[in-house]
Amino acid sequence: MTNLVRKAFLLIAVAYAQFAGAQTHADGLAAMQLENWDKAIHVYTALTKANPEDQDAFLTLSNAYLAKGDKTKALELAKAAFNAKPDDQMAYVANARVKLLEDDATEANDQFQRAAKKARKNIDALRQIGESYLFYISPGSKRPDLTRAVELLTAAVDYNSKDVPTLMALAYAYKEQGNGGLALNNYQLAESLEPKNPLPKLMLAKVYKAAKIPDKFEIYINKAIEVAPSYTPALRSKAEHFFFGRKWEMARDAYRELVNKGTEVTIEDEMQLANCLFITHNCKECSEMVDKILQKDPSKNYLRRLKAYCDYENGEYQRALNILKDYFKTAPADKVIANDYKYMGRLQMKTQGDTIAALKNLKKCIEMDSTQWELYLEIATTYYTLKRYCDAVPEYQAYFDSTGTSSATVAKDMFYLGLAQYFCVDDTTHYGEAEKTFKTIADLIPTASVGWLWAAKSAKNLDPTPEQIEADPEMAKKYGRARQYYEEYVKVVELTEKTQSDLADAWEYLAYCYFVANDSAKFYPAIDKWLEAQKDPAKQERIMEMKGAFGQEAVPDGGTAPNGGKG
Repeated sequence: MTNLVRKAFLLIAVAYAQFAGAQTHADGLAAMQLENWDKAIHVYTALTKANPEDQDAFLTLSNAYLAKGDKTKALELAKAAFNAKPDDQMAYVANARVKLLEDDATEANDQFQRAAKKARKNIDALRQIGESYLFYISPGSKRPDLTRAVELLTAAVDYNSKDVPTLMALAYAYKEQGNGGLALNNYQLAESLEPKNPLPKLMLAKVYKAAKIPDKFEIYINKAIEVAPSYTPALRSKAEHFFFGRKWEMARDAYRELVNKGTEVTIEDEMQLANCLFITHNCKECSEMVDKILQKDPSKNYLRRLKAYCDYENGEYQRALNILKDYFKTAPADKVIANDYKYMGRLQMKTQGDTIAALKNLKKCIEMDSTQWELYLEIATTYYTLKRYCDAVPEYQAYFDSTGTSSATVAKDMFYLGLAQYFCVDDTTHYGEAEKTFKTIADLIPTASVGWLWAAKSAKNLDPTPEQIEADPEMAKKYGRARQYYEEYVKVVELTEKTQSDLADAWEYLAYCYFVANDSAKFYPAIDKWLEAQKDPAKQERIMEMKGAFGQEAVPDGGTAPNGGKG
């Protein structure tokens, strides 16, 4: 071997030793408990390079690959564990592990029993025997034999109840088995033995979270952070807990703490902080965070959308639109999300751009994310403003399909649906549909006049026309569809300058209905109310003619059935 080659090998060994100096079995244990298999592989690979005789590291590295689904590599490393020190007690465990990974269950069991006898005073070996069953799935099975793992790890704990890695392994086995109570017991024992170690506290928090006991989760996650303020896994778990619980302010503060204090902060953590800052309207800080992320990784260009969103919320519509336009030009299709279309549509409307294109973008948002159904109302309102009533109707209906129509809080929006239906003349059923909508409003708020009034206006358009009645007097019997609505309307509205015209129409309609029905008890009071509301002397004269004709066979000239609002 040349001196150059020797020096190269020496440099490699020194590099691994330096790296391993920053990596410990405790780091690897944490990675395995948190199921961060890539990190576990990273740590244990470094440990085996730094100490080629570290059989414990080789066997755990084998398990990390097995957990990740690479059985071939796991077998290779189990063999390497044996070869690392063939005359050691742990070699018996390694040999048994090889047989297990070769799916020779009978021989593996015999070898594990032999290993347990040879290494009866070696807690690491006893733990590795139990851990052999944590991730191995036998042919024909769907899950590891966790019952066997618990049995063997319990035996290891019985030998040494103060070994924290073994307690943690047993607790993990119980957790995977779904036995939260026994998992908690063992994690608590580990915590009591190492009160300054944040990992048992973090795992206790995770078990409580899985059990849906959030207050206990928060107690233990805070304990973990208290003993190790820069412990990234605990800081991240806390932030994620609040984020997915939609406690936005608390999530924002937790992500701030993670980003500012964590020792292993990722760019994804910073991105989540940016999201929380936007959600909580901290737009200046959000923009600064986006710029910071883009300086580190320009490929995260899609985060610029958050700057556009913030500009929209702050009224900087044109600048926001420019950012989104640039983004849409350069972003890969899989990076464009529903909110991008929503803000693009809103910005196009705010800047008086292409309204139809804006509406298409809002609809695209809903197509991508059905939870954004409230946008149907924005779309409907825009169509209504444009007097595109027939286009507005289905959008309103889609909105009410989601929000429902059983609460009085929707009455205002339903009113505009009714108007859109009323004026959608292309639909031959539009008056009937409008009548139903206004009737629903009236039922929701019986004391409000608007529902009764517009239900009446819609209904009377479905009455026989004066021309139809003149051609066939029998049609008069079908007149009066709006009667029930007008009768309710006049009960809840007072005569004012504003209501005078509508009241005059209502009493005219009702007077005719009572005239046809020959109902004097209602006809004469209706005439009086009609006269009170109708201030035009010429029309009052016709009202008196109708009053004088009551009881005769036909309505006098000038007293025919009301037009019905068809003009």
